[in-house]
Amino acid sequence: MTSLLRRPRATRPALALATIAVALTATLSGCYSGFRANTNEQSLMNSGNGTQAQIGDIRIENATLVLGPEASGTATLVTTLINQGAAPDSLIGLEIDNKPVYVTPGAGELAAGAAVSFGYNSSSWINSYEFTASVSSYVPVKIQFRDAGIVMLSVLTVPPTNIYEGIAPEPATLPAAS
Repeated sequence: MTSLLRRPRATRPALALATIAVALTATLSGCYSGFRANTNEQSLMNSGNGTQAQIGDIRIENATLVLGPEASGTATLVTTLINQGAAPDSLIGLEIDNKPVYVTPGAGELAAGAAVSFGYNSSSWINSYEFTASVSSYVPVKIQFRDAGIVMLSVLTVPPTNIYEGIAPEPATLPAAS
């Protein structure tokens, strides 16, 4: 009668190694790298999805310049201003490409915890009537708030097509000074 000699398996070391591998996978994969992770920081860079910025308690979201009708020399700043603070603030100055712009009267008042949208599904507008930049260029935009201060942005220009179709300065021409 022959007997087969079986070698005992080394299950304990294999099990320990598998457990360590599973534990290290989550740790080393970088699934959570904190608030300063590269993937989180990308939202602060210029892109075709709009420019983001933060100054004090004010957050500027998705700032994009939509060119006006062809040869009109106009553009509309599409953006949302969010007051994340406990006190109200207000928009007191704005320049696009170093030129003053038209802001719908009263639209720059930012209540505490409130957001104001401009140019898209909104009755508030920020318009440039002396605009000369071409499509897909970046234009300097300076926004000044009473309390939060001044922020400088570089904002992408886009044509009024696709998701921006129908966005044009309102009013179509610069209102007379009163």
